[in-house]
Amino acid sequence: MSHPVANIFREVAEINRSDSRRKGQMLLVGPDKEIMLSGDLHGRRMNLNKIIAHADLGNHPDRILILQELVHGPLDEKTGYDRSIELLMRAGRLKKQFPEQVILLLSNHDLAQATGREISKKGFDSCKEFVRGAREMFGDDTDEIIDAMNELLLSQPMIVRCANGTFISHTLPSPNRMAAAGYDILSSDSYDEASCLRGGAVYEWLWGRGHTDKQVEQMSQSLGVEFFLMGHTPTSNGWELTTPQSMIVMSDHQMGHIITFRTDEPLDSEKAIESLTPLFKLGR
Repeated sequence: MSHPVANIFREVAEINRSDSRRKGQMLLVGPDKEIMLSGDLHGRRMNLNKIIAHADLGNHPDRILILQELVHGPLDEKTGYDRSIELLMRAGRLKKQFPEQVILLLSNHDLAQATGREISKKGFDSCKEFVRGAREMFGDDTDEIIDAMNELLLSQPMIVRCANGTFISHTLPSPNRMAAAGYDILSSDSYDEASCLRGGAVYEWLWGRGHTDKQVEQMSQSLGVEFFLMGHTPTSNGWELTTPQSMIVMSDHQMGHIITFRTDEPLDSEKAIESLTPLFKLGR
């Protein structure tokens, strides 16, 4: 008999793949919706709980909550284990409850975990610690759960495109990696293992940093995008306007933020700054 957690992960993977809004690796959100976007969460359970409570999806049917990079948190002070799989379980249950209102966005740490490419962070191997924490929690059922979780992670869209011209992704390719990344992967229904390695399109779209005004302006013209929202790059105050057309939002520390906006209203740098909310204002 399959483990209940594995079943949740598989069911969410199927919801992701069968979403009628899905076009290749993009998910298209129409007008008259409210987007609430978190930055990277990296195992911060309290921050995730605050965001979910604030979203109050049951009472706001036009609201869409976008979550990214839940995995690879700090080691728990009491147990010494990475317990960030618990955030995936919470997000998976929420996605099942509100399949149209919850979007899980593919990140570089998701890709590394699902494909077995190690990430070293703060002196330890994130992927190995994640699995070690899962084994402490699930014992002999761990392999089945991890396999199902990997299926979920790789089913997530890379991009959310909103009717107001806002483009949401974990990051954008680095300026000198645009040729390797390209745009074809965004409309592709699937990708192979090579795409997930350095030099492959998926990898380059999920690992980029150092974006320039010129690059973002060119991407805006090529993609027909007005404004870009990302996570990925650490920011001490929880957000950063990286170019006149792009912003980073992070949610994995005490100064973390979320951003909320409507898809029928234009978003620019001034409006984006006005739309930010610090997590410490969301209550306990």
